[in-house]
Amino acid sequence: MVLLNFLFFQSPIGPIRVEYTLQGLSSLRFVEILGESHTEIPEIEKLILSDLTGYFTQKNYVWKCPIAPYLGTEFQEKVWNTLLEIPSGEAWTYREIAQRIGQPKASQAVGSANSQNPVLLRIPCHRVIGSTGAMVGYAGELWRKEWLLTYEGFSGTNQQMNLF
Repeated sequence: MVLLNFLFFQSPIGPIRVEYTLQGLSSLRFVEILGESHTEIPEIEKLILSDLTGYFTQKNYVWKCPIAPYLGTEFQEKVWNTLLEIPSGEAWTYREIAQRIGQPKASQAVGSANSQNPVLLRIPCHRVIGSTGAMVGYAGELWRKEWLLTYEGFSGTNQQMNLF
């Protein structure tokens, strides 16, 4: 019997739930409330907690915990692997990613694959923006996407002033 290993982490932008196996991260998502963690693999739990703490306290942090293999379709995996190439502090458009994977007409399919990313932050889907520079689509909510991009040093976020 395979037991599900999961942990909760309080980030500066809300609670995170992480699911993992011996092979690495299988899910990382924002949730409404913290819960109780369960692990049969304390060494992986320690690595994940170290990664999350490192990401939220150090600019350009390099993640150490691997991603569990076979989380998506062949196309999704191709898109997600390309997302891993986007440097911290930069953002690429859906069109740019489609071109990089050799399918220049697949911008919408790239957007769909991006929205199915099971491992937010670790696979940085928040670094993908619309061709106009707009903040579009993020499973963790757009305000978090903008926070993450600003935190990582991207200067192109659409900041709006509140005048009243």
